[in-house]
Amino acid sequence: MFPALFALACHFVIVFQEFYKPGPKSWETSILCIPIFAYIWANVFSILVDQTAVSLLSASLATALPCACLAIYFFYSRPIKRKPDPQISASKALGIALSGLALVALAAYGMGQITTCTNAKCRGGTELFGHFRFGAFYLICLWGGWISMCSFLILHDVLRRFFKWAIK
Repeated sequence: MFPALFALACHFVIVFQEFYKPGPKSWETSILCIPIFAYIWANVFSILVDQTAVSLLSASLATALPCACLAIYFFYSRPIKRKPDPQISASKALGIALSGLALVALAAYGMGQITTCTNAKCRGGTELFGHFRFGAFYLICLWGGWISMCSFLILHDVLRRFFKWAIK
């Protein structure tokens, strides 16, 4: 119930922001796509595949990659005022991005090891979030999607800095 309502609310915000709000939009719109994709991919993956670390990680990446591509598209297609270059080194930014992706992989491995529970407290959670496999896929898609998207955007910035001489 809550994942569907959260995805629906994000959809309405995107529609309002893109079609009814005047002025240029920014890349933050793609952040709202994460709950929508998380709901879709959690439904698809929980029905079609078993709950393993690889399937959880692939569901999280399937959530994050389209949103990161959309954010990169917004970076270059919309007239957005950019802040000056940050004062963080490329190696430190690369370390942050890779540690974020490693954190998502570790969380996917941990979620893959959890078995279903059958006590009364778990049954109360299934009324709000759906069955256990859906909940596991939804949580890893939601939180892992946000972390992975930010890591991919940091990697994009590092690659843009590294190939700045070739882009000019």
